[in-house]
Amino acid sequence: MSSNDVSSIITSSFLKGILMGLKILWPLWLLIFATVLIKILFHLWELRRLSKSGIKEIDQMDGLTFEKYLQSLFRNLGYRVERTAYIGDYGADLIVSKDGIRTVVQAKRYSGKANIKAIQEVVASKAKYHCTEAMVVTNSYFTKPAIELAKANGVKLWDRDKLVNALLSIKKDTGLDDEINEIAVSKEQLADMDDNNACAICGKSVSEKVKQYCLSNPQRFGGKVYCYEHQKNK
Repeated sequence: MSSNDVSSIITSSFLKGILMGLKILWPLWLLIFATVLIKILFHLWELRRLSKSGIKEIDQMDGLTFEKYLQSLFRNLGYRVERTAYIGDYGADLIVSKDGIRTVVQAKRYSGKANIKAIQEVVASKAKYHCTEAMVVTNSYFTKPAIELAKANGVKLWDRDKLVNALLSIKKDTGLDDEINEIAVSKEQLADMDDNNACAICGKSVSEKVKQYCLSNPQRFGGKVYCYEHQKNK
């Protein structure tokens, strides 16, 4: 037998081995391909879902705008909504009522995870506002200690996933998108009204939160900024 014949036999055996291996393993390759395809399709579906929900716009909001947005969201979900004072709120941003249940809500617009402090604050404000339930809503997620403390105190948690579900449940049938635009316009108008962080009476420097509270209530403060003490006279 010549060397060429030996080479041909080896090559033929090698190819037969590959074909046999493919025949045996093709279900595994098919499963791998299907798994990858499903992951790709799920990722595309999730991106489309998030885009429809408006969560990306929420990620760009500041804390005050997020509170106003949640006010509209809960109203569209059938709740009666009250906003607390922007300063001295004891950790409560909204009071929502439905079916005789009064719930204190704290809004946390975070880029990172909401921590245990958010739970502690909303638990403390529950009695202050005579509420039967407490809730923290965030565009992000919660740390493990925050989840454990919330469970121990009966605090409801709305993380990013639950918020997206709530948004998708109402956006088709409500004017929430228009309200988002109105909130955005209002925010721009407030920014143009006053860049000064000092009280209009005493000149005392105030925090950004106090400033935004004054500017968001133009009927009461006339578009001017007042410190906490001088707000009492308005």
